[in-house]
Amino acid sequence: MALFALLAALFIERMTSLTQGWQFQYWFEKLALKLATTFEKTSNSFKLLVLVLPALIMHIVLSAVEGVLFGIISLVIWTLATLMCVGCVYYRTLYKKYLLAVSHQDVQASYHLASQLADVQDINVDNKTMLGARVGRQLTWINYRFYCAVILMMVIGGPVAMVFYATVRAFDVMMFKGQLPDSNVVRRLLFILDWLPARMIALCYVLVGNFSHAIGEWGKTIAQPSLATYDVLTRVAMASEQFSYDQFSQGEDSVCMESTCRLVKLAKRTAVLLVAVISMLTIAGVLI
Repeated sequence: MALFALLAALFIERMTSLTQGWQFQYWFEKLALKLATTFEKTSNSFKLLVLVLPALIMHIVLSAVEGVLFGIISLVIWTLATLMCVGCVYYRTLYKKYLLAVSHQDVQASYHLASQLADVQDINVDNKTMLGARVGRQLTWINYRFYCAVILMMVIGGPVAMVFYATVRAFDVMMFKGQLPDSNVVRRLLFILDWLPARMIALCYVLVGNFSHAIGEWGKTIAQPSLATYDVLTRVAMASEQFSYDQFSQGEDSVCMESTCRLVKLAKRTAVLLVAVISMLTIAGVLI
């Protein structure tokens, strides 16, 4: 069921123009702001309720429809939940606008769009010769959080685990935007949820990129268990494409598009590899 739901969700997400109503982040923000009218945002009650409620609702719904119409209803719910959790229309639109600005050599617009891509992690855009690489790393990070991590969570624990991860991720995004107070508990929880998936996806970067150049960097991330998830992914991604910071420090008078596109292609190849592995495991009977 996981494979069919995943393929259907990815097909719909790529082939249609989804509105904000199909984004998990959109509904989570509405839920969080609604609960904030009753509970203090800094209280443990608020954090517990807003983090647990979406996954609990998903568990109840799946239990209620289990076996109905030979499991077809369950499959539909799996697909819809996956579609909402992997939805990344906002960032995809920004990326297209960024590429258009770069192709027109509009440096000011490139800076502005790059700063908007910083919703999930700060991005330093003070040097246009480094902007392309930084945006590429940022998009690799976004691809992990909104696609690869969600896919792994669905395989590991089904829609409930997937929705729980998307909930913690959405909470973190709202903290970054200043819509919710900062919480070390939420950040620590997200770090724990990301620890193994991030290193698995980084290994995929190694396999689809330059293996001999990146395997050493991946090994360093294993030897540093407390390394931030963003650093794990972006360092290995840069190594997989044989990028070095010196490469972008000189000789470039405009924003570089090649570095951004290469890192985005790396992320896409990784997603394809992930789906292929899930397909093989499903055919082998390991996954259902």
